[in-house]
This record gives sequence, C-alpha cells and structure tokens, in this order.
Amino acid sequence: MRVSSKKWIVIGLFLVVVGIAIQFIRPGISNPPVTGEIKVPDDVAQILRASCYDCHSNQTQLKWFDQIAPASWLVAQHIRDGRKILNFSNWDSLAAGDQKGNLFLSVNQAMFGEMPLASYTTFHPEAKLTPAALNTLKTYVNSLAPVKVSDTSRFSVAGKQFAQWTAGTLPTVQQVSPVLNGIAYIQGYRNWQIVNISDRYDNGTMRVILGNDIAMKAIHEHKTNPWPDGTIFAKVAWEQLTDSSKIATSGELKQVEFMIRDEQKFASSAGWGWARWKGNDLKPYGKTLTFSQECVNCHHPMKNNDYVFTEPLTDDDRPEKITGQPQGQLITATIDKNKHTHSVLYGNSIAVQHARSGAAGPYPAGAVLTLATWSQQDDAHWFGAKVPEHLQSVEVVKIDADAAYEQYQSPGWKKTDATLRPDRIGYITQLKAAVIFN
Repeated sequence: MRVSSKKWIVIGLFLVVVGIAIQFIRPGISNPPVTGEIKVPDDVAQILRASCYDCHSNQTQLKWFDQIAPASWLVAQHIRDGRKILNFSNWDSLAAGDQKGNLFLSVNQAMFGEMPLASYTTFHPEAKLTPAALNTLKTYVNSLAPVKVSDTSRFSVAGKQFAQWTAGTLPTVQQVSPVLNGIAYIQGYRNWQIVNISDRYDNGTMRVILGNDIAMKAIHEHKTNPWPDGTIFAKVAWEQLTDSSKIATSGELKQVEFMIRDEQKFASSAGWGWARWKGNDLKPYGKTLTFSQECVNCHHPMKNNDYVFTEPLTDDDRPEKITGQPQGQLITATIDKNKHTHSVLYGNSIAVQHARSGAAGPYPAGAVLTLATWSQQDDAHWFGAKVPEHLQSVEVVKIDADAAYEQYQSPGWKKTDATLRPDRIGYITQLKAAVIFN
C-alpha cells in the first residue's frame, strides 16, 4: 500500500511539473490593429461583440482560464481559424456582396446552433445567443436585401449570355474540366425533373434543384433520409432580373452544382460527392481538395436530413397531379415579389426544344406548355430564402392549329372554361427560356 501511495505521489508531482512547464509554451494570440470594423446599429454591434468577437475579430478578450495550457492551445487555434474565415475587424476588405453573404451565413449558423461553438459557450455562457438576440440579428440582416429594380446593364449581360447560348458559342461539355476531386461535369442534367425551387433573395439568385431518376423514385416512395446511393441533384442558379413591376425573371446563369450520393466512395465527405462550376466558361470551383470540406461544413446543420437543404415538393404540390400529364422539362421561372409567388414554366420535348433554340417564331404544333404557380413561405432550412408553400394555379397552353388554354385553380382544382385567353396565352408563350447548359 505504501509503495502504491508513493507511486501516486510521484505521478502527482510529475503532472504538476509538466503542468507548470507547459505554461511556458504559449501560442501567440495577438490583437492586430483594427483596419475597418463592421458598422452596424448599436444593438447588433453589442450582440456581435458578446457572441462573435473573441474568435472573429482583432479585439479578442481572453478570460484567465482561456490562458491556461493546454486549453490555451485550443483557444489559440480557434481564434486563428475564426479570423481566417471571418474577421469583423477588417470588414472593409470584403466586397459588399461578400459582407452581406457572410452575415446571412452567420445567422444561419446561429439558427442551427453551429455558432457560437458549444465548446466555447460551455465556459462562456454570456456568449450564448438568446432568441431575442437572434431575432435582432435576423431583422437587421434581412434589411440588407430589399427588393430592387435591376440595373439595365444586368439585363444586357443576361441578353448577351442568352445569345451566345442559343448560338452554341459557349463551352461544350467536352471542354469543361472536372473539379479537383475528380467529379466530371454531368451531361443531360437539364432534362431531369424538378425536385424543388428556391428564391434566394439573400444573394439575388433564383434556383432550381433537379434530380435524376433515382432521386425522383426516392421522392415518390418517400425514402429520402437517407437518400439512396446513386442519387444526384443538380442545383442551378441564375441572377434575378427584377423589373419595375417587381417581377423577377431568370437572368445570367451563375453556377451549376452537383451532389452525388455514394456512401462508400465519398465517405470522407459525408457520403456525398460535391462539385460546382461557375460562369460562362464553367470554371471548376475550388483551389484545393479541401473545397469538399467547405461544402460539408456549410451543409452540416442538415446532418439529420442527410446533409440536404432541399425538401422535395410534395405530391399534392406537383402540377402533374393536377393535369394528369407527365411532368415536363424546365423552360424558365419567374417570381412575383408583390404577390409572393414563384412560377415555373414547363414544356414537353417539342416546346423545350423550341424555347431553348431562341427561335423568334411561334411554338410549333404539338408543343405543350404548363405554367405552375406556388405561394411562397420562408425556407425553414435557410434564412434568406423562400420556397414554395402551396400550389395555387396550373395553366396549360396546347399548340395545334390554334392555341388552346386551360386553367386549374386551387382550391378544388376545377378546370376553367376552355375559352381562349389571348392575354394568358400571349404571356406564357412569350416567356424566354432560362439559360441552362447541357
């Protein structure tokens, strides 16, 4: 027993010596000069200082226990990483769009408990965000994205891209490089069916999420968490072009993203392969292989939803259930900012081929166009986005010797009189196709 006691004493003394010694191994935690602090209302600034500044500014205020090794090593690493990702002390170094994007992202991370880190708030309870504080942040950040009429130059940019697209002068699939993780651009995705749509008012884009046959089968069978291997989503984003009537149409195509489900192949990135191409030249996104981890981090709040933000349209909110016709392919989408509705124009193969050709003439015989309109609601998975709430109306134009018009209106979904509606026929047939690369 005595020997055992001596051993414990020796071990205890050793640990004390080691504990004292490692206090001399201090990582540098400096506070560089503040070059351009974020300028926000006082109530917002107070919240940021209390919950964010210790890791995301050059005004870190350490508690005494933060400076005790080995905890101080972890604290120092968190501060270095935090400042690298977002630093409110050199806010002026970011472009206005990046500033807004970072604030929306920060609110989303806070909503889902990703920030502040639980390991931080455990020892710094004063940094926890209260519901009232989160609402204050949301109200302020939301004010940064008002509805604005688009500049005429943006219409010109979109028009130029459309002309190049229909003329076939943009890159072909064979000219597009794979992303660094080896995923190649997928041809033919534009003819997949629509999983859902999104109004990303936070960054001024509208998005359509398309799914391959495996994805759509899983949706119809309600087997989406987890999604089956082989599922592929194509997420396509366009700039919103908003006119003086506050109607937004699809403008310049900004990017195409793919999520590919393969639990074993992509085990290191949450079971999904991530890929993104941007711009007219479809430049692969990501400077290093770590870009996949960036995607996983962004989707981490959805870990209990198989890392997928998108909730598929329900069966009751799909236009094909109303019309009894197969779902067509995407032609374009519009958003009415006054009525808070989001519409998608579908077409059968004849209509889609005509629309995507840019032909100025009328649709050929046999073309069928379907305009579905949904009311909007806030996206529960992304602050700064709106998604469909309920399907409100379905309009169908069938081209033969004449154009026939049908309308189905909720509730009840009774088919209206087949009387010609030149105003609606003209509106629907004049909608220009959204640019969508093959």
